[in-house]
Amino acid sequence: MSHTVSEDNSDRGEPPRRRVLVVDDDDGLRAGLAIGLKRDGYAVQLAGDAREAKAKLSQMDFDLILLDLHLPGAVDGLSLLNTIRAERSPLNLPVIIISGSSDTTKIVTALRDGANDYVVKPFDASTVRARVRTQITLKALKDVNDHFLRTASHDLKKPIMLMLDVASQIRLSATNGEPMSADDQSALDLLIDTGKYMQQIIGELLDMGAIRAGRIHLQKQPTDFGAIVRQAVAHNLGYAHSKGIDLGLKFSPGIPHILADELRLLQVLDNLIGNAIKFSPAETRVTISTSADGNQIVCEVADEGPGLSAQDQARLFQPYQTLSNKPTGNEQSTGLGLAICKELIALHQGEIGVRNNPGRGATFWIHVPIKPLPGLPAASDEPDRVASRTT
Repeated sequence: MSHTVSEDNSDRGEPPRRRVLVVDDDDGLRAGLAIGLKRDGYAVQLAGDAREAKAKLSQMDFDLILLDLHLPGAVDGLSLLNTIRAERSPLNLPVIIISGSSDTTKIVTALRDGANDYVVKPFDASTVRARVRTQITLKALKDVNDHFLRTASHDLKKPIMLMLDVASQIRLSATNGEPMSADDQSALDLLIDTGKYMQQIIGELLDMGAIRAGRIHLQKQPTDFGAIVRQAVAHNLGYAHSKGIDLGLKFSPGIPHILADELRLLQVLDNLIGNAIKFSPAETRVTISTSADGNQIVCEVADEGPGLSAQDQARLFQPYQTLSNKPTGNEQSTGLGLAICKELIALHQGEIGVRNNPGRGATFWIHVPIKPLPGLPAASDEPDRVASRTT
């Protein structure tokens, strides 16, 4: 009888685990693989024959299958593999064959019929887990690529059509040597805003793909964290002004230089401040506070918006999430910004999180570790400063 070793944990607000189905008639082998895969963070289902495996496949989706060639009953492993491949490609559902013999004919047949990899019994469990990890990683990259193509065909198609339409209208109404009309100026502003949104989509998709592929490497150097905060605030002053929102800036004394990637930290702070403005109503305030707390720098971005539900907080930093709150200015979002922030802060060995404020609004915070750099002074020993919409 098969049993579940670990389940999908998305109902607890955590990212869903990758699901692995182990199909083998050896109870001890199934249990041993399940224990190791569970330690690696996978949700594991077990089946002792093809009938049980088909029942599991009809009930839920899997990210990978470990399949024994020699199964009891009328349907063997090769037949089950062919059934799986009739519905799912090797890219969509990797299958690693478990073979009880080194008969190359059967192994070659399995690979020809769509198996992604194979292992021969007896095997080292750590080797199998490494092969599972490789196939899961390849599938994750394929999923990112699929999402990129869907986004490129959907999210980018509409703004491109809009830009072309606006550009055509401007060309038809423009007269050489005549001042631009108010309508044409508005159309030009729309054209620029749409282009910026497209640029954001492309940039965030490329960043997420690079993160998943492990291609982002930080360029660390001695960094004035306070200067990065001021730069991020300056970037967002115009945005805040357009929505009637004050930006407040507070520094505690004694903030040291740190070893960090300036551009990536600026990207994180730009995103957090921009998000606070995006979801804040007019005539409210967003406050950015920075302090040194023991062995870490703490930066908080507090808004006076609606706050976040428990459900939204649980999935906030996962890719492609749509939250219940809507931007107060009908702004658009890719659903990737906060997920990228989480990854970039993790690369700095830091932490990121959010909490609701006692009165109203939410506070996003980041903790970045301090590694003392001899000979460099504290960077931000100055009074609190406020950057208002009248600046």
